[in-house]
Amino acid sequence: MPVGVLTLCSCVLLGSILGCLFGRYVPQTTRDYLNTLLGFSGMALGINSIVKATAMSPVILAVVVGSALGELCGLERRVTALASKALKALPLRPGPDFDMERYITAVVLFCFSGLGFYGTLLEAMSGDPSILLSKSVLDFCTALVFAITLGAATALITAPMLCILLLTFALGSWVAPLTTPAMLQDFMACGGVLTLAAGLRISGIKRTPVTNMIPSLILALPLSWLWSLLPL
Repeated sequence: MPVGVLTLCSCVLLGSILGCLFGRYVPQTTRDYLNTLLGFSGMALGINSIVKATAMSPVILAVVVGSALGELCGLERRVTALASKALKALPLRPGPDFDMERYITAVVLFCFSGLGFYGTLLEAMSGDPSILLSKSVLDFCTALVFAITLGAATALITAPMLCILLLTFALGSWVAPLTTPAMLQDFMACGGVLTLAAGLRISGIKRTPVTNMIPSLILALPLSWLWSLLPL
């Protein structure tokens, strides 16, 4: 039973609902301040994950190659188009001033977090949901802040997030014999790079097409394994 996954997604949904309900009472200056703090928090979480890498070389290689593949495939453009179509189907459609760039960043933060994947794999392998339960508190606050500025559309992110994490949980028992603790640490560090980039984007410091970096997560585990085979 994926208790941690269900709890995490429920907290994101609850935070989104509360942020949507009370967002109208939050002045614009406070919203801007909260978004800046959210960006700083994302950067801190990303750095915390990156420093846990066993070896940075395969992580950097995964990020560079994976990001190049995402750029060549136009992944961010495709995801943005898909999200736009999904949002148009909502009963409460976003207004013309809706910040799609911020919304796509939120999708990446919730659905492709290195810590989220790591916690899900750990729960699938050992039954320990503690990491996901801790992350639930952070994601609740994150969803609350996002929903204040993005509205009801934030709650929609819960659907792909749940599907992705449940699929990860289902694959956990199959992945377990093929991974080592060092590989998982490098995988989490790779996710930390994405989280750091998302934090920079949210805070307005550097606009990076974070969605194009998602293929890095696919490459992180095999590259970490190949690196461990080198006679270093």
